[in-house]
Amino acid sequence: MSGEEGAARFPVLTVLALMAGIFAVGSEELVVSPLLVDMSTSFDTTVAIMALSVSIYGISTAVGALLFAPLGDRFSRRLSLTIGMAAFVLGTLMCALAGGPGVFFTGRALAGLATGAFVPTAYAFVGDHILYQHRAKAMGILVSSWSISLVLGVPMGSFIGQWANWRWTFGLLSVLGVFVAFVLLLARTGARPCDDENPEPAADAASAPSEKWVRAATRALLAPKVGLYVLATFLNMLGFYGMYTFLGSALQYRFGEGSSMTGLMILLYGLGFATSFVTGRWADRFGKERVLIGLLGGLTPALVAIPLVAARTPLLVACLFLWGSMQSLVVTLLSTLLSESSQQYRGTVLAFYSLATNLAVALGAALLGPLFTRYGFTALGSVCAGITLMAFALSAWAHRRGAEPSTRGDTAPVRTLETEAAGSED
Repeated sequence: MSGEEGAARFPVLTVLALMAGIFAVGSEELVVSPLLVDMSTSFDTTVAIMALSVSIYGISTAVGALLFAPLGDRFSRRLSLTIGMAAFVLGTLMCALAGGPGVFFTGRALAGLATGAFVPTAYAFVGDHILYQHRAKAMGILVSSWSISLVLGVPMGSFIGQWANWRWTFGLLSVLGVFVAFVLLLARTGARPCDDENPEPAADAASAPSEKWVRAATRALLAPKVGLYVLATFLNMLGFYGMYTFLGSALQYRFGEGSSMTGLMILLYGLGFATSFVTGRWADRFGKERVLIGLLGGLTPALVAIPLVAARTPLLVACLFLWGSMQSLVVTLLSTLLSESSQQYRGTVLAFYSLATNLAVALGAALLGPLFTRYGFTALGSVCAGITLMAFALSAWAHRRGAEPSTRGDTAPVRTLETEAAGSED
């Protein structure tokens, strides 16, 4: 079969392999929360110390994206994906076999670097090797992997850790990584498709001088509302990861070690997170900025309430589901508003969005771990609520600075969660 014929067909196996890879790295990033107590017991240390592995993972992911993801522009993306997944497998195996925190942290750092390289390269691979008529479908599948990792990967990892041992969770993720690397190495998608308007990929992006990047970054941050929304993203994710990182430990203290209720509660949060596939349409109807402000305002009391109702299971279920629902739509709206803020510098703007998110992952665990250890879950919820309140204020300020792009007569299409993935090809 010729390369043109292969490209014309939807490469199901390759897309599913990319989906499985993002599911694996997403699960590894989030699964630490319900396993912190067991890991701290294994290594004879504190939950706050083991939570630093979340910070290490977040920093390494940001560094990996900055250093290694651009290599796919110069070399084979398939090879970059395979090497990235191989590094992820090695780092995950180090975590599974670690005899002490030092080796575990090293494994997390290596897995984080691999994640930073793999995920952006996977998105770019779709744009390179899948024709326009299939691209949105492929991107939608890849983006959904994050929700699946939260809805399925984290609860499954929690159950495995409670029934067997936390090391088995990392061991099974490494097995999944081996499968992904093997499929990516063998599968074929055909020749790289070229759009008629742009028959060859832009070569100047990868080789542009650093001063051009600095100039583009400065102009991107100076675009209307970009700085405010990037900072709001950082604060929202800081409050989220500060709370979520220690949610599993708090639930384990509440229900007892070995209880399956911890995994079940996190599953309920994940189910709430998945509702943005439906609620995203409401934002287009009522205005994305107005809905974002309302959600951030609702998240603030929700973060205060979760620790207070932890002893009342029905109320806890409702609060966790509601938290997941609101947080999922907030993430979608912030990323969408930023992607619409500057068509010329869209890639640079979203790079800042990714940097803000990963920096929040790192600092959320590092800064709030001692607070959780010393003052408990209630104090943690109040601080995370205060951080989210600042994100609410920034979003309200941004809204007051002018109308949304879609109401100013811009040509940018209104995006929902279902259509956001399609915009990644721009």
